[in-house]
Amino acid sequence: MATYRANLLLRRDAVAAELAAMTATAMGGMANVKSADGGTTIDHVGYRKSLLEELRSLNDELKRVAELEAVESGDDGPFEIETIMDA
Repeated sequence: MATYRANLLLRRDAVAAELAAMTATAMGGMANVKSADGGTTIDHVGYRKSLLEELRSLNDELKRVAELEAVESGDDGPFEIETIMDA
């Protein structure tokens, strides 16, 4: 599980770095460029959106891995004890 988590962290850092490096003149930072016949030839917006989606997905998976690691270590997290008394 530790290797899987480490790989997720590396991927997340790479995606975050790519997003942070985007400028108005870089791939993903510009508007879509269309060809003369109207078809999209460079999908800057789609690229940016796919990176953001990947970042969300990686963060969700890292959260799931942390929950699994907590269960495996015996720390199931916070819990509540409820006592009901009859009057």
